[in-house]
Amino acid sequence: MKKSIYKTGIYRRFRSHAMAFSTCLLVTACGSSGGSSTSTPPLSNTPPTSQQEQRIELPDTEQNSLGDALSASDAVQQMGIGINLGNTLDAPFEGDWALAGEEYYIEAFKNAGFKHVRIPITWGNHVDEASPYQIDAEFLNRVETIVNWVLSRDLIAIINVHHDEWLKSDYDNVSNLNRFDSIWMQVSARFKNAPSNLIFEIINEPRGLTEPQLNELNKRALSIIRNETSNRLVIFAGNEWSAIDRLLAIDNPDPTDPFLIGNFHSYDPWEFAGICTQSWGSNLDKQDLRDIYVQAYEWSVANNVPVIVNEFGSAKYDFQNPENVCDQSQREEYLRTHVQYAFEFGIAGTFWDDGGSFSTYDRATDSWGPEMLILTGNQR
Repeated sequence: MKKSIYKTGIYRRFRSHAMAFSTCLLVTACGSSGGSSTSTPPLSNTPPTSQQEQRIELPDTEQNSLGDALSASDAVQQMGIGINLGNTLDAPFEGDWALAGEEYYIEAFKNAGFKHVRIPITWGNHVDEASPYQIDAEFLNRVETIVNWVLSRDLIAIINVHHDEWLKSDYDNVSNLNRFDSIWMQVSARFKNAPSNLIFEIINEPRGLTEPQLNELNKRALSIIRNETSNRLVIFAGNEWSAIDRLLAIDNPDPTDPFLIGNFHSYDPWEFAGICTQSWGSNLDKQDLRDIYVQAYEWSVANNVPVIVNEFGSAKYDFQNPENVCDQSQREEYLRTHVQYAFEFGIAGTFWDDGGSFSTYDRATDSWGPEMLILTGNQR
């Protein structure tokens, strides 16, 4: 397969806004979604030296097991086609890139027939930059509020670490690693008793990390999550822009863990789906896209891990060069083909809706474009 070169348009604009982000370790009880932690465990059994910060250790905690646990395969089957609440909590500050989140958006997603909602989250501007890397309580409360909007409607919710470039650009920095670990320590504790239809996604598009670095990161994050909950579903993906070839290249973080879901992204070819400089729709175009899903399916069978493509979509126009406009009929056929292959190969899919060029939902008017029925028509 040709290596995906997507995400050179709108996403790079957003990544250029990335600031120095941070994370936290304190697992204080802040109104947990099922009520979880109480006292604050020590941050590390190995205090840092004056010369160099040491890697933090997992806190002492009582691991729980969710009584309503979904198997990974059942979850992917239930997820069907979902939608991203993009450019919201993943913006530097909510409201910077799109209208702030409102509960009626989630109600609209539910009524439209979407089965899950991915909530991308960028943590850095909301986390202390020094130990103990505590997440701002107001922001964590906001995350929980939006998560509960989704869970209360019996939809599956996904939360992640999204545009946190401070880690991706300086992975070997021990402080950065501790900040990242601290995010997942706090998030895992905060949502420890949340229902099983809340899924954690370790990291979004870890561009700049090598395969060995990402293998290490995925294993570490999974151990942090498992330290709190034995059977919470966890999504992992490959490095760079998380194209299918990147998933095929990395390790399963724990082949003995039955609660893992593999993930890839596809805006292929980016020249059509991202920057609108070429047409799409030939038999060869469709075969190339099908080949991506075939690779995902074959990896899933070989590794006994179900798969999701939690970002796919097509721009209406190139954000950086708005004179480049994608043909609407081709856009619709492109999305229809994605959905067809997702169902053919048993792969759940999450449409990228950013409230802008990639959107089908108009947040200001609470109305839908024609893409919605293509995405949800066979699961309404």
